[in-house]
Amino acid sequence: MREITKIIVEFFEIDWGEVKDYLLSLFLTAAAAYLVIGVLRFLLHQTFKRTHFLDEKKEQTIESVVRNTSNYVLFVVVLIAAIQPFVGNLKEVMLAGGIIAAVIGFGAQKVINDLLSGMFMIFEQTIQKGDFVNINGEPEGGTVEELGFRVVKIRLVNGKLVTIPNGEIRKMVNGSVEKRRVFESVIVSFNENPSRVKELLQEVCHELNDKQKDYLKVDRLTGEFIEEYQLYGLHSLDVSPIGYKFSITATVNDTDYLSAAQEAKELLAQKIYDHNILMPAQQIVLQQSNQTQEP
Repeated sequence: MREITKIIVEFFEIDWGEVKDYLLSLFLTAAAAYLVIGVLRFLLHQTFKRTHFLDEKKEQTIESVVRNTSNYVLFVVVLIAAIQPFVGNLKEVMLAGGIIAAVIGFGAQKVINDLLSGMFMIFEQTIQKGDFVNINGEPEGGTVEELGFRVVKIRLVNGKLVTIPNGEIRKMVNGSVEKRRVFESVIVSFNENPSRVKELLQEVCHELNDKQKDYLKVDRLTGEFIEEYQLYGLHSLDVSPIGYKFSITATVNDTDYLSAAQEAKELLAQKIYDHNILMPAQQIVLQQSNQTQEP
């Protein structure tokens, strides 16, 4: 009982002035660190906005990484400021913290794996913010919205935001490496004249070349389009049992691929309808056999 009373008395004998100074010092440290990080991020953003040393995707990727990393830096600074008054030698605490981190690391191998995978992805520029990617063979792809050392956030076409730990990315298809190829096909009936279809598709290509000049990829050396819309031709005779398959193709900027492909599909559909092109139809022949029964 005496010990409990002693503890209570010692508690109320706390120097609340020191507590106040401690909390004030902690608040000022956190505020100063937050302000410095905010200023650095602002200066970085303004530098990228006013200069063109890097392309837009690389600038957005660097900003995303800095934004995610700065949160961890702020946490570490505040943590050190919080424990410093309770220890005599900060170096000893950091050494002890390193040992503790190593021990915890054995139990947090997944987190370490995510961090290492993220570092390799960022430094090797496997993906960048704004890239359109498919992860682990999933049929539905999306646009990289946030890129950090531990996770990557991808906005799917349907609008959903998917967060994937970097260590779980086993296979990735990046459709945004400066250029992409639009390859659209249409299957028409075997009863349709192939020459008529080819003429129509040539017309579609000419119209798309006029409408999508801003989408087409330009060669940096020659200043000419790498590949304008052109007729790929009769793609295959045996690809479908119900019709001919014709295709058109072009090389566009990776950032404009979705818009270019969608416009190409819409124009193809409209032209096919306007010119009454015969579409494939599956015919089913029913045969009825008359069997006579002998008495």
